[in-house]
Amino acid sequence: MTNQEIKDKAVELLGSAQPITKPTKKENVLSFRKGHVYIALKLVTPYDKEKQQYADPMPKIVFLVDGKYVRMPIDSSLLKSVGKFLIDLGEVVEGVDVPEVNIDVESAKKMLSTCSEKVSI
Repeated sequence: MTNQEIKDKAVELLGSAQPITKPTKKENVLSFRKGHVYIALKLVTPYDKEKQQYADPMPKIVFLVDGKYVRMPIDSSLLKSVGKFLIDLGEVVEGVDVPEVNIDVESAKKMLSTCSEKVSI
């Protein structure tokens, strides 16, 4: 059997091959992390399944606060304005003592189990 005959038989038995997809590439360009705040500029390169090649990379800002994503546009003047505002805000709240909130997971589990014992279906 020739290679072409083997390929033809495989297509007959298994059907045509579906386009391969590959994971999106993500490359960190710049990042900041402190406490519950994370901001990063990434280059995101999606894979085009139809063309079977990676598309051009696109810049994306990833901004997380307390584990929640905040959508940030890539707009230079907006980012500079927000940055200036954050500097001013930092000066205004300088010296303000904000207590850290700590969650006692074991205590929360006990409270939930007490509630579930009282409510029976």
